Amino acid sequence: MVSVKGKKNAFEGNFRTMDFIPTISDSEEDVPDLDSEDEVVVQPTAKVTGKKKKGKKQNVVEETEESKDLNPEFNFNLDGEELTTNFQGWDFAGDDENKDDVKKDVDLDGIIKRKGGLINQVHIASDNEEEDEEEEEAGNNEDDEELAMDGFGMGINAEVEQEDDEEEESNEKEPETTKGFNVSNKGLADVEEQEDSVEAMADFYAPEEESKEAKKQVHTNFNTLSLSRPVLKGLSDLGYTKPSPIQSATIPIGLLGKDIIAGAVTGSGKTAAFMIPIIERLLYKPANIASTRVIVLTPTRELAIQVSDVGKRIGKYVNGLTFGLAVGGLNLRQQEQELKTRPDVVIATPGRFIDHIRNSASFNVDSVEVLVIDEADRMLEDGFQEELNEIMSLLPTKRQTLLFSATMNSKIKQLISLSLRRPVRIMINPPKQAAARLTQEFVRIRKRDLLKPALLYYLIRKLDSSSQKRIVVFVSRKEMAHRLRIIMGLLGMKVAELHGSLTQEQRLQSVNQFKSLEVPVLICTDLASRGLDIPKIEVVINYDMPKSYEIYLHRVGRTARAGREGRSVTFVGESSQDRSIVRSAIKSAEEGENQNQVLGRNVEWNKVDEVSKLIDSNGETIDDILDEEKQEKEILRAEMELRKGENLMKHKTEIQARPRRTWFQTEDEKKNAKIMGTLSKNKKTINSKKRKRQEALEDKPRSYKKTQSDRKIDQERAMKKQKLHQVRKIKVERARNSFCGVKFYNQKFCITLKS
Repeated sequence: MVSVKGKKNAFEGNFRTMDFIPTISDSEEDVPDLDSEDEVVVQPTAKVTGKKKKGKKQNVVEETEESKDLNPEFNFNLDGEELTTNFQGWDFAGDDENKDDVKKDVDLDGIIKRKGGLINQVHIASDNEEEDEEEEEAGNNEDDEELAMDGFGMGINAEVEQEDDEEEESNEKEPETTKGFNVSNKGLADVEEQEDSVEAMADFYAPEEESKEAKKQVHTNFNTLSLSRPVLKGLSDLGYTKPSPIQSATIPIGLLGKDIIAGAVTGSGKTAAFMIPIIERLLYKPANIASTRVIVLTPTRELAIQVSDVGKRIGKYVNGLTFGLAVGGLNLRQQEQELKTRPDVVIATPGRFIDHIRNSASFNVDSVEVLVIDEADRMLEDGFQEELNEIMSLLPTKRQTLLFSATMNSKIKQLISLSLRRPVRIMINPPKQAAARLTQEFVRIRKRDLLKPALLYYLIRKLDSSSQKRIVVFVSRKEMAHRLRIIMGLLGMKVAELHGSLTQEQRLQSVNQFKSLEVPVLICTDLASRGLDIPKIEVVINYDMPKSYEIYLHRVGRTARAGREGRSVTFVGESSQDRSIVRSAIKSAEEGENQNQVLGRNVEWNKVDEVSKLIDSNGETIDDILDEEKQEKEILRAEMELRKGENLMKHKTEIQARPRRTWFQTEDEKKNAKIMGTLSKNKKTINSKKRKRQEALEDKPRSYKKTQSDRKIDQERAMKKQKLHQVRKIKVERARNSFCGVKFYNQKFCITLKS
């Protein structure tokens, strides 16, 4: 461990020997000029001999309780030193607790208990439970077999259909490995996007030598990165001893002020990779000038809260370092008061960030010098495009931009809007590869879609009969997540849900209950698939298959993090999209260096049928619970409207004195923009002139605000165009009428001649 004791002179002397001192200040002269042609060479502060170990994750001290699912070979010690911390994972704290005893949410668990649920779990285990537990712990048990390519209709003729009885008999055969099968793309609609050309990549990115030099750097501990003692002490408290590969590569370049586009598998420490250089540079900010210098954008509120907690813990011993949070769903006034102090680092979601720039007094982004976009590939999608363009137009152009994601494969055309300056591209792991020590299992549903709720209960009880493992279940729709929570509750299993229809307090409560094992199962949408780092998630179940393999990687990346083992179980249907994702998982496991296992899980369908019959018998009870919940929500909504009216009457003068809030986009405008974006993406422009005009408009910079004279000219031009259109229409009508008259006359003349 690094000693944190020492005098100030020794602390300052430690940095006099450095060739480069990173600073952040309000002076434009102190900001590195990234437009200059002089290439900045990354000079490692210390050379370490030896080969870099592949697949090694960052050492993080885990919870003190023992778990049989942890790999006993994984060592958290460094050079014989024992690390002892009380680190229990990142905090997901919301607003300050409200002292008013006002009921805000419906007690769904109470309703389920009144209907007879959440009392005793339905018993489905076999008679000899001890043997089942031993089989479950074994690496090669009878329920798991190496997944054969033909198990999902891949590698054979897709037209050949087998009967269900024959397929079930084939499952009882001896396991077959995937190594002898040919991965064929035939029958799968996998259309790969056109890759960027070599010339375009050379013009856009920094020289490839910089990226190679960054990847070659190997640091045995954080001391070799020449970080300050306050930062080292914060890392020590967290149990961080050895930088992960992504941290070793990006921290030195981040300290130099260069733009970075980085990608690494989930759980490899990407948040610390951009937070450490940011906090290190903020050590040298002017002490007497309060201004926001760093903006971190995330796609979800929970991820923003987690990033904020990471930053606060790493910068715990840095004097004067302040953080601000700007996310939707939490108390707006508290955030306004926090941002009024102009914190050094603001972590935000795009919509609420624009809201505060427009409406919060004393908050501006004029002095921002670093922009971080976490989960950048998600932020570059159509759903965030309008907000991201607005934010880019508000931030200073002379800044450092850092992009991080687990599946960072965005095209250059998407990155141009971010005003990057020759970014260094660092991809530590293959962009489409699962984490090491992840066992991927697949269950073929065939034509048993109606049995999926019962199958989910069966698997959870089979994998965790004592409710001591954290299990995340991913579904595609929030309505299904809510219904599954009720079904599992009626079967005696307490679960939590996480999706966009919940309030922010409910979402944070679900995460905290799941983190503390008060609720061992979390049913969620893809809202939780990105970035959330909850310690010791043992199992991920894909109830619904994701839309793409990239989303699949983000989902299964919630487990097998930081060197731990994990398991994912995926329900696979008969669609070509489902089979394509399975094929990609098998191909990645065979070609990758992580030595992941891809297995097929057999299911005792007779026991699943019994649970399904029990669920069907409670169909009316499920509907009653949904109706009662709806009625209680309406009562709560009426009470809220009543309190709102009372506050309007009581504080009418104060409320009317407040300035009206302006919005970047309403909900309807967001929906319309999303629809128009989808239509424009699918529309093909055949006319070459129109296509060139559209391309010119896309490349055109942001237009200025039109003056009155501009509007008058546009109006006159529109009137002339309308008149020309009317004249052309009259001429066409006259020509048509005259043509019809001649035709009629010719016909009459011909009839006369014949007669």
